[in-house]
Amino acid sequence: MTRHEFIFTKKFPERLYRHILFWIAYYCFELIAFIHPFLERTTFKKWLVVELVETFCHVTIQIFFCYMVIYFLWPKFLDKKKYFSFGLGILLLLILLNGIYYVEHISIFKSLHDYAGMPFWKGTPLILWFGFISTLSLTPKSTSVAIAIKLLKRFYNKLQENQQLTRENANAELQLLKAQIHPHFLFNTLNNIYAFTLNKSMQAPQLVMNLSDTLQYMITDCEADMVLLDQELKMINDYVDLEKVRYGNRLDFAIEIVGDTANKKIVPLLMIPFIENSFKHGASKMLRDAWIKLSIQADENVLHFTLTNNKPAQEIIAEKGGIGLSNVQKRLELLYPQQHLLTIESTTHTFTVNMQVPLEKIEEEVVT
Repeated sequence: MTRHEFIFTKKFPERLYRHILFWIAYYCFELIAFIHPFLERTTFKKWLVVELVETFCHVTIQIFFCYMVIYFLWPKFLDKKKYFSFGLGILLLLILLNGIYYVEHISIFKSLHDYAGMPFWKGTPLILWFGFISTLSLTPKSTSVAIAIKLLKRFYNKLQENQQLTRENANAELQLLKAQIHPHFLFNTLNNIYAFTLNKSMQAPQLVMNLSDTLQYMITDCEADMVLLDQELKMINDYVDLEKVRYGNRLDFAIEIVGDTANKKIVPLLMIPFIENSFKHGASKMLRDAWIKLSIQADENVLHFTLTNNKPAQEIIAEKGGIGLSNVQKRLELLYPQQHLLTIESTTHTFTVNMQVPLEKIEEEVVT
């Protein structure tokens, strides 16, 4: 068990060991902090017995007070904002402890001092006063330390819970955004294949096969948080091939992939919505001379993605409904806060996307 687990675990007996360790440490502190000044009047052995037993009695009373406050008065009254009841409970508990101190003084402490030949308080008022001072000076100190530790642990646990909840919410949103891409992609591609089947094109079977491969990738591999960059690029090429068959000579599509793409991983389906958008709101709207330029550069730890397409002079609002460009923007914000770059520029005749995202390098195994 790690130190962190030992401090924060709620399991038994580790929790018991943690409390025992705290009180042993506090007992040692009390031994050092309150040393009887009467060593010259007795032997070291007798003085040590008095010191050990009296400190043990003091700490035992403090343990009783501490746990009564933390595990009874606090949850029963303070957490329920019953402040008067809590204060009254503290007062009654202090009176009880003062009585216990008095009984200890006239029985255990007096016997110890007689055994060691050490001076002892005489008279009930003086003993009561000394017990009262001990109650006010010792018990709040140990209880305050215990409460401070408990509050720090509660704050840390709350912080961890909030962080876990944030991660779970972000992950759920990411899964939802990723799931939106699947039907969106399928809908667009099936429309393309449907057009070919109407014309009884011989290319339709090959298009179906390409779609099958692409869907296999999206359904299986894309379930992982990260996929191989080469696999993602193959899926993009397959999709582009599907679209190029549909447009034929109407479209000039230029794709350039440079850099070392092997042994690198990337978050799946970040690039395909932009490419879909270039076809749907660029090439499909152009009556002639449609073109798309795609450049992908894989550096050591960063992927540079640049996509430019022409479009009609009349401004077109891309991807109404939030599926597509806004989807990717939200995913990037969740996946790479302050670690990504995305710029989208729309001019009269062109639409350009520049994106930079981190790449995860796969360390190659060294064969010895």
